[in-house]
Amino acid sequence: MRRVLLGGLGFALGVFARPAAAQDFRPANSPDPVQRAARLGRPTVAAPAPAADPGVTPVGAVLARGQMTAPGAPAPMPVPMQMAPAGGTPKAGGQPSVTVSRDQLPTNGLGAAANPTTPAVVPGAPVVVGPGGVPMVVGQEYVVSPGAPADCPAGGCPTPTLDAPLAGGAPRFPALGRLFGLGCDRTWVSTEYLLWWTRSTQVPPLAATGVIDPTGAAGITGQQNLLSGSFGQTLHGGVRVGAGHWFSDEQRRGVDARLFYLFRSGETFTANSGQYPTLFLPFNNVNTPVGPTGNIVAAPGIAQGGIAVTLENSMWGADVNYRRFLTGNACFRLDGLVGYRYLNFTETLSITETAALLPTAPFSAPGGVINDRFRAVNNFHGGQVGLTGEVRRGRWFVDGRATVALGSVQQTAEIAGGQARFLANGTTGLYGGGLYALPGANAGTFNQNKFAVLPEVGVNLGYHITPGFRVFVGYNFLYLSSVLRPANMIDPNIDAARVPNFPLPGSPAPLAFPRPVPQMTTTDFFAQGINFGLQWTW
Repeated sequence: MRRVLLGGLGFALGVFARPAAAQDFRPANSPDPVQRAARLGRPTVAAPAPAADPGVTPVGAVLARGQMTAPGAPAPMPVPMQMAPAGGTPKAGGQPSVTVSRDQLPTNGLGAAANPTTPAVVPGAPVVVGPGGVPMVVGQEYVVSPGAPADCPAGGCPTPTLDAPLAGGAPRFPALGRLFGLGCDRTWVSTEYLLWWTRSTQVPPLAATGVIDPTGAAGITGQQNLLSGSFGQTLHGGVRVGAGHWFSDEQRRGVDARLFYLFRSGETFTANSGQYPTLFLPFNNVNTPVGPTGNIVAAPGIAQGGIAVTLENSMWGADVNYRRFLTGNACFRLDGLVGYRYLNFTETLSITETAALLPTAPFSAPGGVINDRFRAVNNFHGGQVGLTGEVRRGRWFVDGRATVALGSVQQTAEIAGGQARFLANGTTGLYGGGLYALPGANAGTFNQNKFAVLPEVGVNLGYHITPGFRVFVGYNFLYLSSVLRPANMIDPNIDAARVPNFPLPGSPAPLAFPRPVPQMTTTDFFAQGINFGLQWTW
């Protein structure tokens, strides 16, 4: 019985084992799919392999990390681009942005970057063809600009980044990239050197020569003004700094601010008895109507001395604005500005006369120093609106800015004078009041507010040294419609009886109405010139 069972088992294994092994067997290193055997009783024939589709990668192909195609396989189809949502996401020009897929592209850890005008194609890196047949680097973001000029391809201008790679793909500033992000171009700072000219001031006659009547009866005849009209140094050096930030990568809304300062600049006029034997400070004496007269500084046989007139001024200002994209494309944009504007203009006029009477003088008066000081401070506060725009052509760019601010100027006049007289007993006497600034008349501090308009325009021509760093040179013009200046604060009509130590025939009493009076006459003012600057964006 055992022999019968063993014989049956051997027969079954002989019949079925070979077909089953043929059904499951495939060499371990075979690249072909598993081959199935024919049914029992039919010849075993291998089915022909289907024709290879050129756009399909075989399932069995195994790619190394970062490898785009299998060895020997045909070139892949262009990698599809990830398009922005309908309507696009505006960036830098309000146009839809396009980011090329970079799933298979090895990166330097900070993202790919490109030249502002030509995509930086790294040898061996995948490249796709964008609209218009323009090569586009995988992983680089582009701004779509249909119909753009030739130097801004139809595929768009690539967005410059802080970590723009060097030749060969090495990162330029990896540490900065990690610190500030992956090159979003959302923040910028700038600095400029200013070389500006300001409007000169117009002064009344402050130094003159002529013929003096020693008795004082005829006053002064044949007056020739030595200092009158336009006066003051108009050239100023200065600095301006700016900063701004976009609230998002789309660069549609942001804030910017600027601050400038023109260095203090001054000019001094001097004249003395060595140059002009007759020298005096002219004024109209309203107490004794003898016509034009003056405070004698030098005259033959009467006195010797000199006059010094100094004018100094400085200006600074700042503005901060909300910035909003209005229109543009990949190579041009226009933004609107709404914000606050401040401007300060300060100017000081000092008049100093030094005189010593000669023994032959027909009258006696102590010699000494007389000083008059007029200072004007203008503080403008106002709301501002404007436009700013930029046009790029390759690495070159032209930008412009035009604003107008409406507001109020707080104007302060400070008038003071004093005398230091050398007395006969060898001491020095101090007296309140000079010649043009007298206590009880115009000496003191006075304030007023004036409505004013402050427009400003500027244009720059510049060049991109790197995607995030550029230099420029430009022109700027600034105007303020109402300014108080010291020269306009001087009243030449003076009650000589109020002037300390001023000899008058008959010693008349001061008049009931005080003269001089404070003058608060305003004028307009402008500053213009060139600027040299640089800007860094990250």
